[in-house]
Amino acid sequence: MLLDARPALVTPVLARTGFWIPFAACVGIAFLSLLLPSTPTYDPWAWIIWGREVIHFDLLTTSGPSWKPLPMLFTVPFALFGDAAPDLWLVVARAGTLGGLVVAYRLGTRLGGPAAGAIGALALALAPWTVRNAALGNSEGLLVLCVLWACDRHLDGHRGQAFFLAIAAGMLRPEAWPFLLLYALWLFWQDRGRWWWIGLGLLSLPAAWLLPEKWGSGSYWRAAERAQQPNANSPAFADSPTLAILGDALEMLPLYVIIGLGAAVLVGLLRRVPVGRGAPALGLAGFAVGWILLVAVMTEAGYAGNQRYLVAPAAILCVLGGVGLSWAAGDLAVRAGRHGRTVVAAIGGAITALVIVGAVSALPDTVRGIGYQVEIADQLDGAIEAAGGAERLKDCGHIYTNAYTVPLVAWNLRLHTNEVGFRPAYPAAILRVAHVRNQRPRPLPIRLPGGRVVARHGDWTVALACGPR
Repeated sequence: MLLDARPALVTPVLARTGFWIPFAACVGIAFLSLLLPSTPTYDPWAWIIWGREVIHFDLLTTSGPSWKPLPMLFTVPFALFGDAAPDLWLVVARAGTLGGLVVAYRLGTRLGGPAAGAIGALALALAPWTVRNAALGNSEGLLVLCVLWACDRHLDGHRGQAFFLAIAAGMLRPEAWPFLLLYALWLFWQDRGRWWWIGLGLLSLPAAWLLPEKWGSGSYWRAAERAQQPNANSPAFADSPTLAILGDALEMLPLYVIIGLGAAVLVGLLRRVPVGRGAPALGLAGFAVGWILLVAVMTEAGYAGNQRYLVAPAAILCVLGGVGLSWAAGDLAVRAGRHGRTVVAAIGGAITALVIVGAVSALPDTVRGIGYQVEIADQLDGAIEAAGGAERLKDCGHIYTNAYTVPLVAWNLRLHTNEVGFRPAYPAAILRVAHVRNQRPRPLPIRLPGGRVVARHGDWTVALACGPR
């Protein structure tokens, strides 16, 4: 395999403790993060609702996001803890994101030294998409953890661990499947005795993706059909979906990472890559580029092509950007002779400035957006009570709300997601809110027989147009 190479030394702490002490710290920090105002977003709310439905043998997946097997391994047992389930899922999602930073540091250190690991992990940590996904409980942080950790385990010679981490990634994103299949074939070619656990691993994917969908929606292919219903702003509707995907991928990378990637290419062309580190870096680069191109091909075929589908390759490129900067700095230091330390210090200062500027310019908007999501989630119970309570709303008629808050409302009213709509029709209980601050609340005002506003609470407005009792 192209990724095979002699493992370089990692930092002494990680070398002695493995991952368990850093990961335990990640879980502890994730629990502490709940002291801050928190809420899941659209997809996680649906997984949490489905967890509740599974333990009541009442799964219904006909509406909402695509089914994802890995989150359900957590949300089903979490449902036994009732109203604590959303917070427990947030701990998992945030701990997974922090764990991904640990592995990014380890992987970067392996290829370019501690400075490379620190730059790559910092780039990943400060990326707005990392902050937003972690704060709102999306699964992309877990995906980054599984993908980077699988690569690290492979480089350490633990092929079985790498394979099962890749299986976990495949239970989060279908784009991982072709790479997983190639790796499985390579493992089988290396050792035919592995056939039984390779086969079981591969068979677990269709079973985990398709069988619950058949139970919940009546169709094995509901998740695939949902992925072919892109939002209006999807790259699928661009004049060139491929160019749109490439643009999205580039947009996800801060300037210093792009410079680092260019530096890595230049050092490679000049054949000054440190011994034993070129092959694994090239393999990771090929993996990232292949994933991006696969998303582009799928988007050309009509799939949504959302930017979050590019998180895994973007994380890999963040690591490689740090590696490239480290390689270039090391090469300059050698060539600069006695002035090498000054040169490296100047480069480090410039990188630090770029990191700070990038974080200061990008993160405040992200944090404000997260804060608004928390606000409307926290206000919803008050809006329901101000309107007369959940039973009054459900007795009035079908429930309607903003399309992006459907699972949030369904959770709070103890309903299936398909029992909450976003295109009102008589009789109706309508909970209006803007999904993004300063946008027009939705659903838009609509004239229904006897319709009237019965409550305003925070950003929510509740209107009722009840049918005959």
